[in-house]
Amino acid sequence: MKKLIALLVLITTTSLVTAQNITQVECQMHFFKVWNYVKYYHPSVAGGRINADTLFLQNIGAVDQIKTTEEFNAFVRSFLDKLPEAESKKALKSTANLLTKNRDNKWFTSGRLFNRDNKKRLTTIFERRYTDSIHHYIPDIRFSSEIPNEPEYPFAATENIPYKYRMLTLAKTQGAVDYLFPHKYLMDKNFDSLLKEKLPLAAACKTREEHEAILLELVASFDDTHAFKFIKQVKFRDQIFKNSFFPPFKYAVFDDRIIVTEIILPDYCAKADINVGDAILKVNGEPVTALVNRTASWVSVSNRPTLRNYCSDYLKNLVWQSDNKVFQLAVKRNGAESNKVVEFIHNRDAANITRLSDYINNASPDKRTDRNLDILPGDIAYFKIGETFRFIETVSDDKAYSTMDSLLGIAARQKGIILDMRNYPDWGGFVFTLFKNFGRYPNRFANYFEINKKEIGTFILNDSYETYNHPDIKADGGSYNGKVVIIVNPETLSMSEWNVMNLQNVFPQSITIGEQSAGADGDEKMFMLPGGYKMNFTGNAIFYTNGTNAQRKGVRIDKYMPLTPENLLNTTDYLLDEAIRIIKN
Repeated sequence: MKKLIALLVLITTTSLVTAQNITQVECQMHFFKVWNYVKYYHPSVAGGRINADTLFLQNIGAVDQIKTTEEFNAFVRSFLDKLPEAESKKALKSTANLLTKNRDNKWFTSGRLFNRDNKKRLTTIFERRYTDSIHHYIPDIRFSSEIPNEPEYPFAATENIPYKYRMLTLAKTQGAVDYLFPHKYLMDKNFDSLLKEKLPLAAACKTREEHEAILLELVASFDDTHAFKFIKQVKFRDQIFKNSFFPPFKYAVFDDRIIVTEIILPDYCAKADINVGDAILKVNGEPVTALVNRTASWVSVSNRPTLRNYCSDYLKNLVWQSDNKVFQLAVKRNGAESNKVVEFIHNRDAANITRLSDYINNASPDKRTDRNLDILPGDIAYFKIGETFRFIETVSDDKAYSTMDSLLGIAARQKGIILDMRNYPDWGGFVFTLFKNFGRYPNRFANYFEINKKEIGTFILNDSYETYNHPDIKADGGSYNGKVVIIVNPETLSMSEWNVMNLQNVFPQSITIGEQSAGADGDEKMFMLPGGYKMNFTGNAIFYTNGTNAQRKGVRIDKYMPLTPENLLNTTDYLLDEAIRIIKN
């Protein structure tokens, strides 16, 4: 009798579990997870024989009708049953040098949604997963940018993206985070929690602008400077950012104030009583801190200094958000605060936009074309990473490296060398020539993890020499005993950061000074989303050889020197000044 009662209790309990209600958002979220899991692991889908997008578009409608966990499990069983059964294979041995921090299947192994049968089915897919070197949704070459076979699905710029394609967009973004983005574990926000919050809003979108505002927040959560480019993709940026107006002065943004650095339109600034050095504390009654934080929710950056740097970019125009050209600014000058009424320039005011453009163009230095090596007072060779191609631009390809060897021979006779890395390299060969002349073999300066095609979602260490060095350039056995200073700041991004890590190894005596770099080392990937949106992100993981992470943190800095209002206003280039001082002393 006791056994019968226990059995009845078990049956009743099981029935209650299988009959539990499920919210539409919960159902959608887990369908996204199942679909991405199948996309990257199931041999028929990962191998390209079954189109993943077609699977999604054919089933999302049915998903939206599910009300209970029982219905959900019936759907998952039917969804998986329609896929060809994968062949059984021997268990793969794990590789020691794997980055596995993002690996997490608790979404189906734990929790109330999936029954035992579906858990087993999903586990079997993983055990028999696709492991060939050519994956339909992964680039063939580790450093290739474009994620293959992600259709554009173009829609007119003013057209609201159809519901199914909005859902597909969100599912693809989730898949990119779970399987392609090596730094998921470094994101400040849990992406699934954010997606759960945004899903009902995405489903209810009435306009393209609403859809884009959601996408901006999702992409911003990557906390990855490579993903910053996404703001250029949105069609309704002016409406979302409300940034149609430009100030009549240049500026630098700090966490709690905006400093006026140059007067562009003297008549406008004189009328408003705006001077160089003024500290703007509030914009239209809103503290600058709140303004910067709101901007941060729409743009992806790896760290705060990079956010401030982009917010300070006049042409990006991120922080001046208003529907009205008249701005109320709370200004602090010489310790006293006052309110200023400043008229800004609308981006359709042709005459004044021309004035702004002329000023900015005239203020920007012309790109150098000469081949002269910069020797600063005190016998210091000075190289800028964004101005090295000029040394070899007019020489034949076969003489490029010998030409640089001659220049580096001159640099080797100087008391010190300054390597200014505050830009993107304009010639990839420059750092190789420094290694050739001053480095030592082997030159292993980093640990580079690429997508592990044996288990998508993990990343495997690449040990090949060519990953870190030019295959045809070997060190000549030379050395440099003088002082070397490397300058970095948030403009030191991606390849520049990779080059800094290289140079720090080539010159072990070097001192790296400056502000935190962009924190987006590693090859950039580009994932196409429905509507023609290009979503970029860092696709490989870079560490120093001691295990220190480069993503978000940036390159190693020996002397941290952040930008401040004081060194901004009182020096032309405070970092270059410090680099010269270090070498002279």
